[in-house]
Amino acid sequence: MDLLDAVAHQVRRAPDAVALTDHLGTRLTYAELDSRARTAAGALAARGVRPGDRVGLVLPRAADLFVLELAVLLAGACFTPLDLAQPPERLRLLLGRAAPALLVTEDEELARAGGVPAVRPGALLAGRGPAPRDPGAGPHDPAYCLFTSGSTGPPVGTLISRSAMDTYVAAYARLVGASPRERGAQIGSPGFDVTIDELWPFLGAGASVHIASDSDRSSPRALVDWLRAHRITQTYVPPLLLEAIFRLDAADLGELRLIRTGGERLAAYPPPGFPSRVLNEYGPTETVAGAVFCDVSAWPDRGILPPIGTPLPHIRASVRDREGRPVVPGTPGELYLGGPTVGIGYLGDEARTARKFVRVDGERCFRTGDLVRELPSGDLEFLRRLDDQVQLFGKRVEPGEVESAAATHPAVRRAAVVAPTDGAGRADRLVCFVEWHPGHADADAARLRAHLAGLLPDHLVPAETHTVDRLPTTPAGKVDRRALLRLRSAPAAPAPTPQALVEVWERVLGVTGLGVDSDFFLHGGDSARAVTAVTEVGLRLGLRIAARDVFVHPTPAELAKRLAEDTR
Repeated sequence: MDLLDAVAHQVRRAPDAVALTDHLGTRLTYAELDSRARTAAGALAARGVRPGDRVGLVLPRAADLFVLELAVLLAGACFTPLDLAQPPERLRLLLGRAAPALLVTEDEELARAGGVPAVRPGALLAGRGPAPRDPGAGPHDPAYCLFTSGSTGPPVGTLISRSAMDTYVAAYARLVGASPRERGAQIGSPGFDVTIDELWPFLGAGASVHIASDSDRSSPRALVDWLRAHRITQTYVPPLLLEAIFRLDAADLGELRLIRTGGERLAAYPPPGFPSRVLNEYGPTETVAGAVFCDVSAWPDRGILPPIGTPLPHIRASVRDREGRPVVPGTPGELYLGGPTVGIGYLGDEARTARKFVRVDGERCFRTGDLVRELPSGDLEFLRRLDDQVQLFGKRVEPGEVESAAATHPAVRRAAVVAPTDGAGRADRLVCFVEWHPGHADADAARLRAHLAGLLPDHLVPAETHTVDRLPTTPAGKVDRRALLRLRSAPAAPAPTPQALVEVWERVLGVTGLGVDSDFFLHGGDSARAVTAVTEVGLRLGLRIAARDVFVHPTPAELAKRLAEDTR
C-alpha cells in the first residue's frame, strides 16, 4: 500500500520529527507512531483479524484513534470509525450493520451489547509481538468503511479500497503542497470523510498533525485562537464556521496559509485582505473525499456563489442528462465521477450499489445525485440536489432516515421531514410534520423529540415539529414537500429582548450568571448545542432562527439586535 510505504519512509527519514499531538497532551514522534501502530497491528493479528475484516473503532477523537487506524491498515484490515457522541441505540445499530470482526472501545456497555468480540485500545497498544510483515491484503481490499445517512431508514456503509485511498492521498498531498514543513490540523468528527484529508496526506509527507479539542473547534473565535497558538499552516474549516471567521474583525490567523472547506455549499468569498488562501472542496464519501476543487480566493467573478471548480487529475467528471447522455457545456445535468478513487460500493446493499455505481463508456462511475453545470471557464457550479438529500452542518442527511425513526414512536401515524433553505439554497434545520394517531396531539411533540434524540445524532433531530391533519401529496401520491414548507410559513413573533435570550443560553448551556454580552461558544457551546438553542428559541419565544444565526451573532445582545432588524 503506497500510503503505508510513504509513512514508513518518513519514519526512516526523520524518526524524531513530531507526527501527532492532541488536546490530551499526547505527543508522538514518527518513530513512536510507527512503534505503537505496529504493536497494535500485531495484537490485532493475534486476535484473528485478517485482510478484509472490519475493525470497529468507537473512541474519543484523540491520537490513539488515528494510531489504531494506521494499525488496522498495517494488519491488512478495514477500519470503521464511529462517532462516540452518537446515541447508544444508533451506535448499536451501526455496529450491527458493520458486523466488525473486532470492536475497539472503552465503552463497556457498548462492548457488552455490540454482539461482537471487543477489546480496550490499551490492550492493543501495549501488546507484544511484531506486526505481520505482509498480511496479504490486495489493492482492491477495503481500507475503510464510513457510514452515511440512509434514504429509507438505516445508515449505509461506504467501502473504499486500499488502492483508492492510496491514489487520493497522493493526489491531495500534491494539491495542497503537503511537506515536512507543514503543521496540519484535525478538527473533523470520527466517521466524517474529511478526516482522510486532515490526516493521511500530511503523515505521508512527514508533516505534523495537531488534534483540536471539541471546545477549540466549536466556535469561530476559539478556533482562530487555537490555530494561531499552535502555528497551524493548513486546516479544514466547515463553511458555517469559515463564513463566521470571514466576519470577524481583523482575525489574526498566525501562520495559516491555506484553509480547505467543503461538506456543504460555501456561500461567501474571503473578504478583502483575508490572510489565508481558501480552497473550496467538493466530493462524496463514495469517491474517498474531495474530487473537485476551486481556489475561491482567486476566483474572478464574485457575482455567483463560489463554484466547486475542476476535478483532480485522476478524476473524470461528466455532466449528464436523465438518460445518462452528456449535456452541452452550460446545460444543467447530474454530475458523474469516474476514476480510480470510485468506491467499492455499499456494505450489504447490492441494489443501492447497482443504482449508484454504474458503468459509463466502459468506466465505472458514481452518480452523485447533484445537479451542476459547466461554466465557460470549465469550472463546475453546484446548483442543487436531484433528490431529497440535504447537507446539514457538513453532514449528509436523508429525510427518509428521520421519517423512519419518527414512525417508530407509538403516537405517530405518518411523518414527513423537510429542510428549509437559506438564500444560498443551504439547509439550516430539519422540520418534522406529523399525523398523530387518534387521541394524540401537540402534547406528544416533546416526547417525539426525546424519542428521536435517543435514536439519532443531534444534527438529525428536527428543530421543529408541526401537527397536520393529513400530509399533502402530489398527483403521483408522494408527500408534497413544497406544500409542507408553505404550511410552515407564519407571521413572525416580536423580537425577543436580550434578557430572554440570556435565559435560553443558560438553559441550553447548563450555566447561570450569564449576561447579554456572554458569548455562547465561550461558555461551553458547540454546533450541537447551537441546534438545541434554535429549538429552545422556537419553543419558548415562538421565533424561527437558524444555527448559523447563533454562530454569526453568539451573544444575546447581538442576536436580539439582528432579530429586531428582521421584524421592522
